[in-house]
Amino acid sequence: MRTELDGIQVAYTDEGHGLPLLLVHGFPLNRRTWSKQVEAFKTNCRVIAPDLRGLGESRTSAGSIPMSRFAGDLYALLEHLNTPSVILMGHSMGGYVALAFVKAFPKAVRGLVLVGTKAGADSPKAAAARREAAAKVKAEGVASVVDAMASKMLSPSNTNAAMAKAVKGFMASSSPEGVAGALLGMAERPDAGAWLREIRVPTLVVAGADDAIIPPSESEALAKVIPGAQLKLIPHAGHLVAFEQPDVFNEAFREWLARPGPSSFPGASDPFQEQPAGLVGASHEP
Repeated sequence: MRTELDGIQVAYTDEGHGLPLLLVHGFPLNRRTWSKQVEAFKTNCRVIAPDLRGLGESRTSAGSIPMSRFAGDLYALLEHLNTPSVILMGHSMGGYVALAFVKAFPKAVRGLVLVGTKAGADSPKAAAARREAAAKVKAEGVASVVDAMASKMLSPSNTNAAMAKAVKGFMASSSPEGVAGALLGMAERPDAGAWLREIRVPTLVVAGADDAIIPPSESEALAKVIPGAQLKLIPHAGHLVAFEQPDVFNEAFREWLARPGPSSFPGASDPFQEQPAGLVGASHEP
């Protein structure tokens, strides 16, 4: 499916009925990385998985794409789909976007799943490396990023050649402008660590035990700070944990969804109950 949001054509998957899930992919990937979650959950949930601006089949704008801009796109998509609130799941850069979304639009989030991601901003050295990578992508194309990252997406013990080929395909489909814009946006992103304790929705943090891009220690740190968060480390999985170990990942998510309610937060109602239509009370500043 496709729609135009803020002058940008956005491609997305929208399948199933029931509890709405919004799945946000990582960098420099696309919505197909969630294919095994779409298939697993569409029988009982409404699964929405967009290609972020400039990645996959979605178009882009020129220049840097801040995480808050991606978050604004997601909010606009939910308005377009008349979906007032969701369980929000973000992987890697999608986790940065998810945190920006929770901060900007808290009433649109019933629950949060952070996968292979972290809260901290880039160090000056890391930010400089992203800017250098963005310049290289503009000059040479997306292949430079694919070559640098593809081998790190899966566990070192994974010998599945078809899976490795699929991962390269996920990465190669994005436009150079979109990849460069995302790199610049990540380099500029703020540190989310200062406000993680303000998150007041049930949260699940998941990481692959063999993640070579964002160490599992970052997920452990998130789970320690976010009130009431649960942590799941999945063995024999690298950075792209939901695609590499879908059965274990999906079962962990099912168990989290099925935990007893209402919310354990003092004074909070059950966030998984239906809410009134319309994103009432949610800020709409991108």
